Amino acid sequence: MGGTTKAIPAQAWVTLIVGVLAVVGVALTVRQRTVADKRAQAWQRITWCLDHTVSDDDDEAGLGWDIYAAVTDSPLMTTTEKAVLKVVADRTALGLARSSDDEDTDGKNEQEGLP
Repeated sequence: MGGTTKAIPAQAWVTLIVGVLAVVGVALTVRQRTVADKRAQAWQRITWCLDHTVSDDDDEAGLGWDIYAAVTDSPLMTTTEKAVLKVVADRTALGLARSSDDEDTDGKNEQEGLP
């Protein structure tokens, strides 16, 4: 009693390969879309943080900076985006330092009776 094996026709192999490639393509598309959505959400969080960092309320500004630090450490941020965010933070810190110096100078001049 010998068993007979039937060969799978070439058309069936082609159909199987096309089906596997289609599934892989769909999976990659879904993954890419998910990453893009997560990156968009990260940028919304960063925008929220930056809006709060310029608040006149020191507590709100502090909260904005605290969350900004956490959000910008996200692995979703590319090297270029991190560099841009660092420049924004540096510029903002420089602006805050200048305005703080101006306020201190204005206060000293008023105390000394200088214009």
